[in-house]
Amino acid sequence: MGLHRGGVPHRHHRRHPAPHPGAHRCRRRGNVPAHHDRRRASAGALRRAHTEAIRRRASQSRVVSLEGRTALVTGGTRGIGLAITRALRRDGARVIAIGKAKDQIEAFRREFAEDPLTSVEMADVRDTDALKAVRDRLPGLDILVPNAGVNTRVQALELEDEALWEMIHTNLYGVFVTCQVFGPLLFARPGGRVVVTSSLSAIHGMNLRAAYAATKAGVSGLVRGLAVEWGPKGVIVNAVGPGIIKTPLTMAYMEQFPERVTATIEHTPLRRLGTPEDVADVVAFLASDGARFITGQTIYVDGGISAGSSWW
Repeated sequence: MGLHRGGVPHRHHRRHPAPHPGAHRCRRRGNVPAHHDRRRASAGALRRAHTEAIRRRASQSRVVSLEGRTALVTGGTRGIGLAITRALRRDGARVIAIGKAKDQIEAFRREFAEDPLTSVEMADVRDTDALKAVRDRLPGLDILVPNAGVNTRVQALELEDEALWEMIHTNLYGVFVTCQVFGPLLFARPGGRVVVTSSLSAIHGMNLRAAYAATKAGVSGLVRGLAVEWGPKGVIVNAVGPGIIKTPLTMAYMEQFPERVTATIEHTPLRRLGTPEDVADVVAFLASDGARFITGQTIYVDGGISAGSSWW
């Protein structure tokens, strides 16, 4: 029986199966050589240093940080707009939401009563003068989110003129004049961002949504045009295109047709409906420095529906 260099006896030099990774913790320390302790301590120190370096890099290179920026979100008191307001505020921005329904505005004020960096204004995006009044009260603006929109689900041949014009005026005209009114504030500061809410309907035909789809396709076209016009001024313009999202309005509709919920999930590659937070997190990213070389794009937040379907 020979002796190991450190004095630990061994019988043979025969190879044995590798022990379980945690097995060494159960061994008696006995007469363990000093250099083994040093190696173990050194390895532990390296692991700790590596972990700390990763944590430090992650902290230093955080993509979504909106500290010191001011954002305005139209339709920001409900549904996806409210989720966007929360996400931008979470990431450090001061946020002004615009809404027009008194009950939603009151609920918004209750939620953010203790937050001095979140406020709400009452205005209709179809009213240019009302938007200008909001603009004139702002000290400046870095992020603009034209999100307000409406939808009427009905067969194209049955759509009344009033409902048609409401969609056109809110979804397309409202977005256009919102950009017109607040654009100059974005030009006055470096790194301005516009993130418009479009829709999967802009590229993916859906039943009962012909007029809505037309307005949202127009929005995506507007985004491309503004990206070209405003890029030289330092303003980045993009859009998000939500798919089927679990908003109160969508869920109320689906409660009447539960079979459509099942069908939608089955035809969505990620096999679930989206949430307002899924959309809001993409908006927050597009508003951040992480998206500094992305402009003129519509990013579809749809669980993969726009990529295709496996049903056929």
